Amino acid sequence: MRCSAFSLAATAASALVFLGLAAVEAASCDPAACVHPTCVCPSMKPPKDLDPATVPQFITLTFDDAVQAQTVPVTRDLMAPHRNPNGCPIKATWFAQTMYSDFSLIQQWYAAGNEVADHTMTHVGTPPLEEIAGNRKAINAFAGIPFNKLAGFRAPFLNYSEATFQILGQEKFMYDSSTNAVPTDAYWPYTLDHGLANDCWNKICEKSISVPGMWEIPMHAIMDGNTTTAIAHAMDVHLDGAADAVDGWLKANFDRHYNGNRAPFGIYLHPVHVGTAAGLYHDLFTYAAAKPNVWFVTNQQLLQWMQNPVPATEMAAQDYMKCTLPAVGKEICNGLDDSNALSIDKGVLENCNFVAGSWSTCYGCPKTAPTPSDPVPLRALAAGQPGARSPVPATCAMEWWDPIAAQCLCTSSNCTFTDTAVPGEKKPDSGSGSAGNGGKSAATSQFAASWTGLAAIAAVAAGLSQLL
Repeated sequence: MRCSAFSLAATAASALVFLGLAAVEAASCDPAACVHPTCVCPSMKPPKDLDPATVPQFITLTFDDAVQAQTVPVTRDLMAPHRNPNGCPIKATWFAQTMYSDFSLIQQWYAAGNEVADHTMTHVGTPPLEEIAGNRKAINAFAGIPFNKLAGFRAPFLNYSEATFQILGQEKFMYDSSTNAVPTDAYWPYTLDHGLANDCWNKICEKSISVPGMWEIPMHAIMDGNTTTAIAHAMDVHLDGAADAVDGWLKANFDRHYNGNRAPFGIYLHPVHVGTAAGLYHDLFTYAAAKPNVWFVTNQQLLQWMQNPVPATEMAAQDYMKCTLPAVGKEICNGLDDSNALSIDKGVLENCNFVAGSWSTCYGCPKTAPTPSDPVPLRALAAGQPGARSPVPATCAMEWWDPIAAQCLCTSSNCTFTDTAVPGEKKPDSGSGSAGNGGKSAATSQFAASWTGLAAIAAVAAGLSQLL
């Protein structure tokens, strides 16, 4: 069963025996007809046949499941000490679910420059439409994140079907990242114009899946050896062996990517499973960052590069790799510490209490908890009533929207930003040093400040069992 084969990493069934099978090629994908960037064939080579030695080595760090007071500090502690070559804090992607999540914490994760992606509402494998679409609707409504930024999907338990891709296409997702890949089918991201080409264990690659323009980002496995009987490990690799052994696997696999075709190297974690293994990942991140041209990116940043690939020497100049924060000037409910008080949205969040737990939001509590059949219930205070909160309009970015005053604080004359890069901490493409852990940037400080003020608010959710 797929959930035990790839997600329950603590068991022996968490690993896949690598049999050295030939890679499944998408024979119907003709590079002459599949024209970059709208269509990209599966390939072991970087896009546009760039020389691997000239392209960045991307690291994609992803987290799955509920965003809550007990899980966010784990991600913060893993990420805060590390920086990209341009001095910006590293970013990550969180595949978030509705159940047990605190919407204000989802908002804060996004406002800090990270990515939020869809993981269904109640964490069900081979999910139906209402689970996938409902999660995006709930996060948009109660965390304020625009639909076009909620662009990615990962199936709970990594259990998906042909219908999953049909739903994702119908809902116009930008990408899926639910499939595993071993060295023989560890492709760079590709579009699904001609179907899946990796993770073909259930013959899904033989099915007539076609979602033109939607990307697949394969989850590259961590191999624990170099022989034909090596074991491939998927998520939470640290649960599959002794610390010294896992440390060796992680660094050897990173080197295989870095010294080979430079395909994106992924670390896929459930925050509740990290525990004392944080040191393993800190060591890996420092080891990787000491090499030239290594960049930690969200999945959306990776795809921005895939659409317009540039040499590693030009990465620091890409707008999507820069780091700035809005200089709003007064505290509004937007997921940021606008007044530099080391407390995010203090005094302006609403606490919503339900039988299954409590959570907070900037955008008004609903009368009932969101469900797949009703992901955006009516607000307790309707629009126009005293104290009602106004959702983010399409004409204003979430970071600049004051839901209490119903006012956008960003106009053509007053939109100012603060650069959060730490200059001189590590020069782009220097090839020396390690991830910095010096003075905290504004982004890092805001990210770190969130949890003390909100721990009590999310206490009920924190006590609930976390789903895998």
